[in-house]
Amino acid sequence: MMMEKLAGWIYDRLAAMRRTPDNMLYNEAVKNDLRALEPAGNIRRRQKEYVIKKLSVCCSVVVVCVILAFLLWIKEAMTEKIVDNCIDRNPYGDGARSVSLLADDGIHTYEVPVTIEEKQYSHAELQSLSEGAVAAMEKSILGENTSFDEIMYDLRLMRKIDGYPFDVGWYTDESYIDRDGKLVRDVLDAPKLVEVTAMLSLGDFELEHGMTMKVHSRAVQPDRKERIEKAVQELEQGSRNQKNMTLPSQFENQNIQWRYKKRGTGLLFLMAAPVLAVLMYFGRDRDLHMQVQDREEQMRTDFPEIVSALALLTGAGMTVPNAFLKIALDYKKRREQDEKNVPRRYAYEEMLLAVYEMESGTAQTVAYEHFGRRCRIPDYNKLSMMLAQNIRKGAANLPRLLREEAADAFEERKHAARKLGEKAGTKLLVPMMMLLGITMVIIMVPAFRTYLY
Repeated sequence: MMMEKLAGWIYDRLAAMRRTPDNMLYNEAVKNDLRALEPAGNIRRRQKEYVIKKLSVCCSVVVVCVILAFLLWIKEAMTEKIVDNCIDRNPYGDGARSVSLLADDGIHTYEVPVTIEEKQYSHAELQSLSEGAVAAMEKSILGENTSFDEIMYDLRLMRKIDGYPFDVGWYTDESYIDRDGKLVRDVLDAPKLVEVTAMLSLGDFELEHGMTMKVHSRAVQPDRKERIEKAVQELEQGSRNQKNMTLPSQFENQNIQWRYKKRGTGLLFLMAAPVLAVLMYFGRDRDLHMQVQDREEQMRTDFPEIVSALALLTGAGMTVPNAFLKIALDYKKRREQDEKNVPRRYAYEEMLLAVYEMESGTAQTVAYEHFGRRCRIPDYNKLSMMLAQNIRKGAANLPRLLREEAADAFEERKHAARKLGEKAGTKLLVPMMMLLGITMVIIMVPAFRTYLY
């Protein structure tokens, strides 16, 4: 009720604008569809009710999205807090957790992505590589470095070597090079000789290959953000056997405040609200047009029965107006007796409206012509012209013409039924192919397992 009042207020404000958005309030296509569905109703009032109903749905969507955005914002503000610079780890077996942190040193704010591994109770060493890959490995391991005598960039310690089926494990002096090949120290007083050992393995075969390298100061020094990331990673690695990880409150003699980076989920809902509202608003017009198309399809289906009944009654000696009246009143009687089980048929509703016009004083020929125009289908236009012509000039052969029209209509109906059947068969192709694939898997998997074992 509240949304309908709000929608009515919005409608009144839009209608009172100097430049009224006619395409939104008085869309001509919507007006024609409403007239087709309810030809006897007040179209202007019906269109206003229809637009207000659409606006109420759009207002509901916007309100729900705003409420969700607000609740998510509150949830992020209340739950995602770092207390005493401690971040809880996932229990063992739950896997790693990736978070985005914001480090604020009072001058700048730095975004620090951190992957917090699950709580560990053991650590598995990397496996080895094979001897046949040594030559290729020594070419690839250098990365941006020119030789083993001048290591100033991070190494490429690969786990697999292209073209070789061996696993590789690495042993390094972690004071200078970590297991990922990164230089631990940015600045060195003097070059240091470091031993890096690669273990190549394949099945029972193992080959240990050692390489002596001379590590220099890093060629490109990291900025403050990279230094903070490195410090956090070292803390994370050193506290994996603890329940939580304590973030540093100071870094390079400057205080740092930590907080989670907001994911902005609530903002997404807020941004989606107007888009959803617009889609819902114009989507309702599409649904209305689909109702009109269903009406036309239903009227085409009922046309053979109506023409056949007219041909039967006029052939038995009944006049055209009386036959038309009997068909319409029989439908009305059935609807009144059992409205739940007798669905609304638009063609018969149009016939009833024509009967009411004739009872109110409208000429029969005019009422028939109105009937054909309201139906908006060529077959009904042709029928209305035949009935009006019979009233004006008389037609002794009208029953024969109606029977011919009914035969043609039944043929057209059968043709339409065949087309619908073909469409249904096409739609069934996808599930049939899926069932065929499942059946083949059920048959082939046991066969392959029997063959392999």
